[in-house]
Amino acid sequence: MKNKSKLVRVYKVLSMFFIFFIQIYWYKLSRKPETEWEKLWMNVGKRFRRTLFELEGLLIKVGQIISSRADLFPRPLIREIEALTDNVPPSDWSEIQEILEEEWGSNYKDFLLSIEKEAIASASIGEVYKGVLQNGSTVAIKVQRPHIDSVVQTDFRTLGIVIWFANYFLPIPKRFINLKVLFSELKQVIERELDFTKEKETLLYFQERFKDRDIVQIPKVYTEFCTSKVLVMEWVNGIKITNFTEIDQLNVTRKQLAQRLIKVFLPQWLEPGIFHADPHPGNILISEEGRIILLDFGMTGEMMPLLFKV
Repeated sequence: MKNKSKLVRVYKVLSMFFIFFIQIYWYKLSRKPETEWEKLWMNVGKRFRRTLFELEGLLIKVGQIISSRADLFPRPLIREIEALTDNVPPSDWSEIQEILEEEWGSNYKDFLLSIEKEAIASASIGEVYKGVLQNGSTVAIKVQRPHIDSVVQTDFRTLGIVIWFANYFLPIPKRFINLKVLFSELKQVIERELDFTKEKETLLYFQERFKDRDIVQIPKVYTEFCTSKVLVMEWVNGIKITNFTEIDQLNVTRKQLAQRLIKVFLPQWLEPGIFHADPHPGNILISEEGRIILLDFGMTGEMMPLLFKV
C-alpha cells in the first residue's frame, strides 16, 4: 500500500467519523425526536457499511464487533452493518496465489491437486478456499488477506485518533463504556489473529480438549502446510446454525442442539483454559449427525484459574 493510498485511507476514515460526531452533537443539541434519531442511525449505518466494504482491513473487524453488540449500539445501526459478518469482498486470486507460493516456497501446484479460485468465505483478516491435497484429502485453505499488515497498522493509528477524540469530546458515560480499554483489547485480538500459527496451536488445543466428546467436531489441522499466513484444515460439511429449514430435517431437535451448545460453550467460559471468543453464526455449523462444528479460532480468550485461600 503506497503512502498516497495510506493518506487517502486515513482521510476517508477520519472524515467519516467526524461527520458522525457532528451529526450526533447536532441532533443532541436540537433535541430531535426518537423517530429522527432512528433515521440518523440508519443513515450512519449505511455510510459506515459502504466505507468499510470499500476500505476493508481492520475496519471490517470493527464493524463486525459493533454488529454483535446490540446491547451497546442502536438497533438501526446494527441492522445496516449485520452483513459484515460473512459478506466481505474477496481479494483477487492472483494476489492469493502469490501469497501461497511465497509461504510454501514453490509453485502451489506442487502441494495441491486442485484449488477453487473463488473464496468460500471471506473475512477481515483471512479468506478460505477449497482445495485438494496431493494425497486426495479435501481441505479448507485459509490465506491471509494481501497487504493486511500494512493496512492494519494504518487503521490502528487512525482509530487511535478517533478514540482519543471520542473519549474527550463526546458525551459518553465513562462507566458505561471505556473506549481506551476497548481499543487496547481490539489491538491485542487483531495482532494475535495476524499470526496464523497461533490459530493452528489453538485448533490443536481444542482437538485435545474435545477428543472424548462426540457432540463436538473440530477440523483436523495439516500442520506441515501451515505458516504464519496460511492455515490448512480438514474440509468439513455442515449446516449453518441459523438455517432452521435444514436443521429441522435432522434427527436431533432444536432443544437438543441448544443443550449441546450449552455443554460445548458453558465450560469454556467457566473453567480454566482457552475459550472460543467469536461464536457468531458463521463460525458454528451442525453436522448431519447433529454434532456442533466449531470454525475460526483466530479470536480466543483465556479463563485463568481462581485462587482461594482457606
